Amino acid sequence: MHYRIRFAAILLLLLTASASSAVTRDEAASAVTARYRITTPRYFGGFSEIGSVLTPRREGLRANRQSKAFEPNMVKNRQIAAAGGGDVPLGGVHDGALKPGEQLHLYGVRTGDDYVQLDLYTVATYVVPGSGKRGPMPLQASVRFLYDGGLAGVTTQQLLDDIGEWFAIEGEPRPAAVESRPAAPPPAAAPAEPRAAGRGISTIRLGQTQEEVTAVLGPPEKQILLGAKTIFIYRDVKVVFVDGKVVDAE
Repeated sequence: MHYRIRFAAILLLLLTASASSAVTRDEAASAVTARYRITTPRYFGGFSEIGSVLTPRREGLRANRQSKAFEPNMVKNRQIAAAGGGDVPLGGVHDGALKPGEQLHLYGVRTGDDYVQLDLYTVATYVVPGSGKRGPMPLQASVRFLYDGGLAGVTTQQLLDDIGEWFAIEGEPRPAAVESRPAAPPPAAAPAEPRAAGRGISTIRLGQTQEEVTAVLGPPEKQILLGAKTIFIYRDVKVVFVDGKVVDAE
């Protein structure tokens, strides 16, 4: 009799521990948005809040222009179960394959009984022929993380680890693996030459593309989208594009 009572008590403790570690849909969404900040676009262009910039660590994800026919990329057991996107042509502005390091905004998080979906859009914008949009627009690149046993069998840490396997936060280094032997210390770097104010303006010409400006000045510290107008903000220069071409720099 005592053995039966003890066994029942142990079984009850195990079930209670399992239930407490499982994640609900709301908890899953809260954990993701606590780790990755949401970007909130304005209806008429630009953003009311810019969140984390995510970058793929691996190949295999696909993007396409926004439409009801867009299918999210499916990830299961940290592997691509089904590539997303769609069959809508992009007119040569993008091949649809997301490259490691390509910048993405997180617009929202959705959950179902057996998945968590990140609604991702490219930071770069494109004028897609035949899209019906007059100005440049981001491409959609949503990713759905699937779980055969449902979210009830997943912990928040496992969920975040699965997302972290596919995405990095720009500017946040990934912990390096421990090496078997100590590496030689790198040579001391020479002091960086201070950048003179206004130095970038002399290297920018009217009509240059965003890619040409980025090749000269590097990625901007901040990017503002205002319909057909895009503004790159650097430490000592602001570059204004209209329809993807430089129209002003100051």
